[in-house]
Amino acid sequence: MTKALLSFGSNLGDRAAHLRQAVGAFVDVLVAVSQVYETPPWGDPDQPAYLNAVALVADERAGARDWLHRAQEAERLAGRVRDPQRHYGPRTLDVDVIAVWAADGSPVISTDPVLTVPHPRAHLRAFILRPWLDLDATAVLPGHGPVSDLLRSSAVAADLPGLRARPDVSLEITA
Repeated sequence: MTKALLSFGSNLGDRAAHLRQAVGAFVDVLVAVSQVYETPPWGDPDQPAYLNAVALVADERAGARDWLHRAQEAERLAGRVRDPQRHYGPRTLDVDVIAVWAADGSPVISTDPVLTVPHPRAHLRAFILRPWLDLDATAVLPGHGPVSDLLRSSAVAADLPGLRARPDVSLEITA
């Protein structure tokens, strides 16, 4: 069984609905989803705040590229339009594959430009690390160490005050 950690973010339109739609796209393989955090935009400040969450997913057959294809399909269904002029610009939905683990629990490492895992900047992003800690207090980002330690690093700790838990936003999928 492979596992993956996915990051969901939205700052356009009905942000909560976009996140629920993303969770719904993975409901057949969903193990757990974090609470939602509202976060300032990262990398491009001239845009609305984001809602962010992470999810742990698992599947008998999925490989790293399968997780990427599912992430891209979820973005497409949410009407994601990529602006080549604004790499960190606003979006209806962003789904990133943060880390993947093989059936034996070993981390999958890929430097392929189409899918680099672990995500090359995850260790710098409080909006990924803090929700991940909700799911697993002992989480380890392959190649970077314990998530709890990464949150205390100066690069990430400076972003933590900007994160605001949003317990009023539920990602529960109702039938």
